[in-house]
Amino acid sequence: FIPGRFTNHIHRNTFREPRILLIADPRSDHQAITEARYANIPVIAFCDTDSSIEGVDVAIPCNNKGKLAIGLLFWLLARELLTMRGTVNEANPWTEIVDLFFYRDPDEIEKPKEAPAGENQDWTGAGEGTGEWSGPAGEDWGGYSA
Repeated sequence: FIPGRFTNHIHRNTFREPRILLIADPRSDHQAITEARYANIPVIAFCDTDSSIEGVDVAIPCNNKGKLAIGLLFWLLARELLTMRGTVNEANPWTEIVDLFFYRDPDEIEKPKEAPAGENQDWTGAGEGTGEWSGPAGEDWGGYSA
């Protein structure tokens, strides 16, 4: 978010007049909420229990900490919006899967799967010694003596 985007009319290339502002986290987007208040733009926000709702017109209580939770919330909101518009109904269900609303890094998708460091090690001890303990017998470690 660029500060002044809703309130500064001088910058023609960045000035915007949205009809509504949808916020994923009110704590991190406090500047956008402040400017939306100055411009009388309604604000809808996904709010967790520790989120401040000052300047938020509609607070949707939810978990907004993980990227998968936020993706699911946007999927649910988009599905309900299409249902209210009449595009999606019981006879014509929405076929979009929720995975399309999750951000995937293109580098991670193309990166080949690598085995963890300790996966190919042989922990059975086969081929090492005769299986005998070669050290001297130690003292008793607190067991009861008979």
